Amino acid sequence: MVIGMTTTQKINPGLAPFDLTDYKGARGKNFYKIDSALQRVIDRYSTNYSRDHKQAMLEHISGYGELVGGKLDELTEACHKEGQYGELVKYDKVGNRIDEIVYAKEQVESRRISYEYGIVNLDFHSNWKHPFTGLHRYTLTYLVNMLGEGGVACPLAMTEGIICAIQALGTEDQKKKYLSLVAGEKSTSYFMAGQYVTERVGGSNVQANRTVARKAENGKWILNGEKWFCSNPGDLWVTTAKIEGTNIVGLFLVPRWKENGELNGHHLLRKKDVIGSKGKVTAEAIYEDLEAEELGRPAHGIANLIKYIIKISRLHVALGSTAGARRAIVEAIEYANWRTAYGKKIKQFPAFSIQLCEMMILQTAVTFAIFKFIHQIENKSESQEVIAPLLKYKASAQATEITWSAIMCLGGNGILGDFSVLPRLHNDSIINETWEGTHLIITDHFLHAIHRPKKYKAFMEELEKNVNSAEKYPALKYALGVFHLKVDKLKNILEKETKEWKDMNRVFIADLAYYCFALSELIEQAVHDSNSDSIYVYFASGFAEMVENGIKGQRKSDGIFANSEIRNKIIDY
Repeated sequence: MVIGMTTTQKINPGLAPFDLTDYKGARGKNFYKIDSALQRVIDRYSTNYSRDHKQAMLEHISGYGELVGGKLDELTEACHKEGQYGELVKYDKVGNRIDEIVYAKEQVESRRISYEYGIVNLDFHSNWKHPFTGLHRYTLTYLVNMLGEGGVACPLAMTEGIICAIQALGTEDQKKKYLSLVAGEKSTSYFMAGQYVTERVGGSNVQANRTVARKAENGKWILNGEKWFCSNPGDLWVTTAKIEGTNIVGLFLVPRWKENGELNGHHLLRKKDVIGSKGKVTAEAIYEDLEAEELGRPAHGIANLIKYIIKISRLHVALGSTAGARRAIVEAIEYANWRTAYGKKIKQFPAFSIQLCEMMILQTAVTFAIFKFIHQIENKSESQEVIAPLLKYKASAQATEITWSAIMCLGGNGILGDFSVLPRLHNDSIINETWEGTHLIITDHFLHAIHRPKKYKAFMEELEKNVNSAEKYPALKYALGVFHLKVDKLKNILEKETKEWKDMNRVFIADLAYYCFALSELIEQAVHDSNSDSIYVYFASGFAEMVENGIKGQRKSDGIFANSEIRNKIIDY
């Protein structure tokens, strides 16, 4: 008899303990310490850090990995339930218009912990004595996205964008007034910075904006119009509007409250019923004599929007998608270690382990690709303008596939929102696919970038540099052969096909370019180890097989997927 069983359980054998009785999923793990690919990129891209700097960074990252896998995971689950999502409160108790978003205490606490930990503003912390590098910053971004959007990840992206825009474009008065609010060590705003750009007439086509900005005598601007998607309504936001009497779209900074304490001239109409990213509220707004401050020169509004706001958001989308896919795989593998069927662990069934192996290879490849991109940003590489839209598109599209596959790995349990994080991860991934440009828009940006001679040359040089010494290793012969085959095909398309053909096949071309880049990164990882037995030989060979025969295509009988020992090494990576 099992101690603690109820009378009903003693009588009913169907309620006896079973293989999942004590199952908790991945919660309780340090999400940094269980991520070998993440640890590897941090180690490789921090070789020029001082010993003290690197040690402090690793301790800070590991501490956050523990929070994400524990306390923050608990808080995120608690505030992602019916009745716990943020709500729009339009009036106070005496009828004054306040247009305030009220979040559950668990959501506020989650934001507070991450904000005070410094994931967006560590360089504003008085006790942090080192540079807050892109590698450090975006590793924290990656980790927080292992919670899904969680009501933090999207506000984090927009808060970082506003901080960067104010630092680059803001007047000294704006820096003094607003940086302490959105980045200050003692601020209680907790990522309450927003982005209001899209209107009813369109999103990516910002030039179609109908909101109008009129210059006031006091130097401020008065805006009238509407915004269809107001992401993360809060204390401060950036917005766009056409300068009155022109087609120039300016970029503006808007505080929620006027200097005299009155609510600034806007009304939040309703909360959007979005498919995912439910932890933070998205709303619609009307501008009625809204007071705004120009952020940078009005004539450069769209260029500054792209450079300081959208560019950062797209990087966060790629990181968030990659991390969400990683969490999905972690959950699928954890489930496979517990679940039994027909007398053995489901992980032992070849078809099931092949599926896990494929997911791990795809996610690891994009992890290496995106952290190489972050390294390129810090080194101002010419190829980054090609790779940025490529990763935004491919990371988000692939994450939706991986989260779906993870759901399938759990069977019926996979579709239950109170069993695992997987349904929420999947819905959040769909949001990432649409946020800051759908696939057709983003792949068009990729095509424009790669047709610029300097960018094209830099991208191709990056590929060749990655595989430069690979011929010395016979174990990489197959992967290298597939790489050269695909690169030759990409070059032929870009140099010989007509503009019309390329426009019609932009997604296909973007896929091909991504496969070349990601495969070259896996080959480079194997070459770096200078060891034919490196696990990255298996990753490169497996990815090459998927690229050659189709991501969901036929697998070779003599390839790495046919070898159970190699499959397990990849799954356990």
